[in-house]
Amino acid sequence: MSVLTRMVLNPATRGGRNLLFNRQAMHAAVMAAYSPDTHASMQGRPLWRVDQDGQRHTLYLVGPREPDLTHVVEQAGWAGEGWSSVDYSPFLSRLRRGQQWGFRLTANPVHSVSSGSGKRGKILPHVTPAQQTQWLKERSSRWGFSLMDQEGQPVEDGQDSPLLVTVTARRDERFGRRAEGEERQKVTLRMAQFDGALQIEDPERLRTALTAGMGRAKAYGCGLMTLRPLSERS
Repeated sequence: MSVLTRMVLNPATRGGRNLLFNRQAMHAAVMAAYSPDTHASMQGRPLWRVDQDGQRHTLYLVGPREPDLTHVVEQAGWAGEGWSSVDYSPFLSRLRRGQQWGFRLTANPVHSVSSGSGKRGKILPHVTPAQQTQWLKERSSRWGFSLMDQEGQPVEDGQDSPLLVTVTARRDERFGRRAEGEERQKVTLRMAQFDGALQIEDPERLRTALTAGMGRAKAYGCGLMTLRPLSERS
């Protein structure tokens, strides 16, 4: 089973600002939404993403069961409002090859640069929208979809057609992180929000990607793609 949850956050509260502008705090709040027994039975980790559309801030969360976001409501909610959860599995089961969907994805597009010494390459972020879009195009097949061009046709490997994909937001997130027994580290994430259109090529791969995430930094709000009918705006 997979559950998709949505909650609108209130940036006017102190707790809301803390969660919205501190990735480590939001990560901790998401993890606290599931019991220790749930964590023990999870394969992977829950996915989350915060969308900002104008003055509206919305938390999306995908996990194996409905989360308990009472603590988030108390810190960062609106009076009289909570969260809504739906069973994601029926929607996922209806995905079929050839279907076309609009999508939104926040990701951490990076690449590895070899040091030439046989050691593991250094991970560096892609910095331009063109590089970030190319990163998504190169990985789309492993996640079960093709990106679509501006004529509404799927783009095959090797094609250089203008894509129906836009990097609609880019930002660097900086925060402190400390693992048990380690010194506190400063973390910088370069994040890109993609809005565009795709065609499903491998439904099973896409189902896995929608619930397990895409790319790196999943603990910090990256990797969650959501789909919508092409006629709807993001």
